[in-house]
Amino acid sequence: MPIKGVDLSTYNKVKDYATLKASGIEFAILRTGYGSDYPGQQDSLFEKHVAGCEAAGISWGAYHFGYARDKQGGVQEAQHCLRLLAGRKPAYGVWYDMEAESTLGGDLAGAAEGFCSTMEAAGLYVGVYASYNWFTHYLTAPTFDKYDRWVAQYNSTCDLKKPYGIWQFTDQLYIDGVQLDCDWAYKDYPALTGGKSTVSTKSRVLATQENHITNPFGNGHGGVDLGWQTTQTDGILAHSEGKVVFCQTGQSNNQGSTGNASYGNCVKIAHPNGYYTLYAHLSEVSVSYGQQVAKGQQIGRMGNTGNSYGNHLHFEVRNQQDNRIDPAPYIAADLPGLTTESKEDEEMLTYEQFKQYMTRYEQELAAASAPAWRVPALEYAQQQGIINGDGKGNVRPMSHVTRVELAQVLYNQAKAEGKA
Repeated sequence: MPIKGVDLSTYNKVKDYATLKASGIEFAILRTGYGSDYPGQQDSLFEKHVAGCEAAGISWGAYHFGYARDKQGGVQEAQHCLRLLAGRKPAYGVWYDMEAESTLGGDLAGAAEGFCSTMEAAGLYVGVYASYNWFTHYLTAPTFDKYDRWVAQYNSTCDLKKPYGIWQFTDQLYIDGVQLDCDWAYKDYPALTGGKSTVSTKSRVLATQENHITNPFGNGHGGVDLGWQTTQTDGILAHSEGKVVFCQTGQSNNQGSTGNASYGNCVKIAHPNGYYTLYAHLSEVSVSYGQQVAKGQQIGRMGNTGNSYGNHLHFEVRNQQDNRIDPAPYIAADLPGLTTESKEDEEMLTYEQFKQYMTRYEQELAAASAPAWRVPALEYAQQQGIINGDGKGNVRPMSHVTRVELAQVLYNQAKAEGKA
């Protein structure tokens, strides 16, 4: 799910960083300074913002405002930024702010290459910040597809057609009387940069198990786009069991196409609860129309076919009326009325796993000052008749027990010990 953040500079005199955190702000991107390494071109509040965010538990990134008109200028600005960072590795990366009118007519791709390559050589994650207008009209060279995008568009939706990781959607957020720019991050940047991951769930539709949304649902976009850290060879998996009711193959990239052609190579699956899932822009399809598929079965590979601007998966969820709904809640969870996760809760345990659970239970009781077990857990359970084997007295060590059966055994054991 998107993560809420702000960006801070000398113009944002935050009173209490803990208040930011309490208001739901999970990250901040802080201005280091601007231009090349000249006196006075550092942000006067950068160090204060760093200290305040770290004290409040707010992960932070950095951005540097650029005036470079060529590659060498970009390198010099990167060197200035690196000096101000003083060896720190921002969890939300380093961003090159490209929006100075004075740079128009210069080698913008070269400036970006100079800054970004210098940052990457220093071991830092790097991206480019600009407005929707700049990304649409000026920052269009292939160079900019090499780096992450942080796009500013103060609107109810971000209309940029190319992938982006952060969307600055307003400059009218007020917290504690301070006006702030507010952002949505769609990637787990701390995981990318080596910090603590902020996302715990795993995708059911990408073989890599990533579930980071690069383009959300709504405002004309009928699904979510996934694939920020993936390649064209990544496997696409069926979200749940069902039947293939639409299968389109033989498509190439055709930006601007409409209707079914816009999906490129595509698979649509009908599920037992009457819902549908759809997987678009595939490089190849490995199932066919009418085929029954199992949950987690590979149905194709990620691609860039149809109306697509880069390798990704366009994933849709449709209700029983075949109307598109927001897929975000279901990327790592069951569809409504189609319970599969609970079946996994009943997964089988080996005898060795069972012993580990029994040992852990004993340790927890001991930690609570309970009397120690008189004999090892399994022997005790057998002596007391809590575990009776297969009816012939055989424990069958290579067989399995379910979690529910284990719970009953633990309850019986605790009861025999007078603890339940």
